[in-house]
Amino acid sequence: MTTTENQNGIAILGGAGGLGAPATRRLARRAPVTIGYLSNVEKAEALAKEITESGGSAKTAQVDMTDSDSVKAFIARGVSDWGKLDAVVSVTGPAIPLCALDAVKDEDFKRIFDTDVYGSFNVIRHASDALKASGGGSIVLFLTTAILRTLEDDGMSGVPKTAVAGLMRQAAREVGQHNVRLNGVAPGVINAGIVLTSFEVDDTAKAVIASCLNQTPLGRMGEPEEVAALVDFLTSSDATYISGQVIAVDGGYSA
Repeated sequence: MTTTENQNGIAILGGAGGLGAPATRRLARRAPVTIGYLSNVEKAEALAKEITESGGSAKTAQVDMTDSDSVKAFIARGVSDWGKLDAVVSVTGPAIPLCALDAVKDEDFKRIFDTDVYGSFNVIRHASDALKASGGGSIVLFLTTAILRTLEDDGMSGVPKTAVAGLMRQAAREVGQHNVRLNGVAPGVINAGIVLTSFEVDDTAKAVIASCLNQTPLGRMGEPEEVAALVDFLTSSDATYISGQVIAVDGGYSA
């Protein structure tokens, strides 16, 4: 890792998770990072230590997406850490059941929508306010390829993330005049996170993942670093005219 070139920071919710950690490492090559975690402080602090020992700058802070004040405080912490934020990235998503809609429990439906939709709303509004105040920047939200091509038994991924994509596009139109850009990253079958755990859950979960992978033209899982590369691009000065887009990293599944 090289020493950070850009002294403006990037705040990353879920920055120490299966997809979050590779993105955080990649972003930390060029900017200081504030790593947001919900409960796993040890994992977040270990990643921050790894980054600082490699010549970068990183701090950690707790954040609960479902609490508006918590999200606002987290982003304010990022501003306080580095003086200014150039980007806010949300690499987040609740645990989901892979099953038919009629098998989804009421409590799971409410929990998932509270985290994904209301949580993303909190991120969008508070990140937009912070970036508007500093002259603009980039917001990147993690979505799913299931919003681009429906996959059976994957409704609790695709449906709430479709709502998040709607929020993202709406905000992109409304805050673009302030030089704030919003984009969504839509991973397919990636060799990390829920994909790995789902293989061990039950036959339905295994079938959903296998079906998606079998319909992926490149014929393999993606790697977390391939997703991280897109996040890096969307938050960089090379992407300053890209906004309101959902970009898949899915090996062609959604083609």
